[in-house]
Amino acid sequence: MAGAVFLAGLSAMFLFCGYEFIRSPAESIFMEHFGAAAKPYAIACVPFMMLAMIYAYGRLLSAVGAKKAMAVSMLTSAAFFVLAWLMLGRAGRWFAFFLLVFKESYVVIISEQYWSFINSVLKDDEGKVFNGPVAGLGALGSLVGGWLLSRYVVGLGTEIFVLFAALVILPAAVLFWIGYDNAGEPKPADDEAGGKKGHLHLSILRENRTVLFIAFIIFAAQVVATALDFRFTQLVQDVMPLKDARTAYLGNFWMSVNIFSFSMQFLLTPLLLRYIPRRGILVAIPAVHIVTCLLLFFTPTLGLASAAFLLFKGMDYSIFRASKETLYIPFSYDTRYRAKQVADAFTYRFAKGVTAVWVSGLKTLGTIAPGFYPALGVVFSAAWLLMSFPLTAKRETPA
Repeated sequence: MAGAVFLAGLSAMFLFCGYEFIRSPAESIFMEHFGAAAKPYAIACVPFMMLAMIYAYGRLLSAVGAKKAMAVSMLTSAAFFVLAWLMLGRAGRWFAFFLLVFKESYVVIISEQYWSFINSVLKDDEGKVFNGPVAGLGALGSLVGGWLLSRYVVGLGTEIFVLFAALVILPAAVLFWIGYDNAGEPKPADDEAGGKKGHLHLSILRENRTVLFIAFIIFAAQVVATALDFRFTQLVQDVMPLKDARTAYLGNFWMSVNIFSFSMQFLLTPLLLRYIPRRGILVAIPAVHIVTCLLLFFTPTLGLASAAFLLFKGMDYSIFRASKETLYIPFSYDTRYRAKQVADAFTYRFAKGVTAVWVSGLKTLGTIAPGFYPALGVVFSAAWLLMSFPLTAKRETPA
């Protein structure tokens, strides 16, 4: 099983390298056409894209199983990026909008498929050992992708990296396919086979309190992330008006996020998961974000905004993800492969969409004060902290 998990980690390394090739360019291209102030309108469309994509994935999972559903997800994403690269020069304005929405959606759905696989082949104690390093391989890919982007984007131009994002997905799909072959494709129980309990099996959210609280916490956490993101984006645009220079800065920023995340995953996460109770970890993380949001509220500078956002993303990709994923290991196939897409992937982007709609509505009524975003982060970090206690309460494992 260790070999199969390692192959999944190598696959994730390529996937997240490609994500770095699309993340900053999509943001920068969008700003070029619409400006940072319009970003909430695009993010408000993401939940609709996510809902359609997750339902399509659920139907595909029922029809062909996890391995082939993974391959279709990846190859379809690669094909879209090739199309986007071709169309940006012809229908650039609205394809720039659509590219940002798709960028926000595809990576979450595919990344959850990695964790569905890993949670299916590892035991709880193994997850505490392997989750950090596996996530670290993904962070290594992001680190390399961010470095390449920041180094070469000014010379090559922003748009070509959309094509590079498509090409890098191909080895990711091949490696993940081999990983499935090595471990054997996880199979559902007879009563869950073929989507018998629903292609999304939403009743799990009612029946399994652990998964329900995971969904609540992810919602609160992503409101915090969105608030920090919007404030960071505003300050980046104010300080850096030129597109390629802005893309390079964003590439360097995400490279820094991934250096932090990579260091956490390989050096600290395995130790923390082994020696610190899960409750202690999952409570401490939102407490840190309360402090950084308060600092940003009182000192609204790009440096502090980037530090607060970096700390959130770095911890989200490392210790929070690795500790949260161990909660899924005891549960059924449908919980790991279907309900997880709703609780984790959909809620992840739904929270951003709801926050964006709220912000967009407030903007139509008047100007939003800069301090609104870090204040929102404080409120939802506090809610996140409180919900961490029932999440980690001892309870019977559902069948």
